[in-house]
Amino acid sequence: MTRIEIPADLAEKAASFPESSYGATTVTVVLTDGRRIADVVLAWAKQIVRVGDVVIDKPEQLGFDLGMVQDVESAP
Repeated sequence: MTRIEIPADLAEKAASFPESSYGATTVTVVLTDGRRIADVVLAWAKQIVRVGDVVIDKPEQLGFDLGMVQDVESAP
């Protein structure tokens, strides 16, 4: 299985957010083109495991390029 991880500095930021369940943090990902992708679930604050209802097993399932991830925000 490929690990699909956000940049380390953003993972550190996400680690400061409250967990949505054990070992999982739900965030909004902000992309360089201004799009905001809500309901992104990170395992251990770094690995993208779900976007909305889609379980992510490979980068092609994201709907965006990992290189476009500019920021993460705590989910409401």
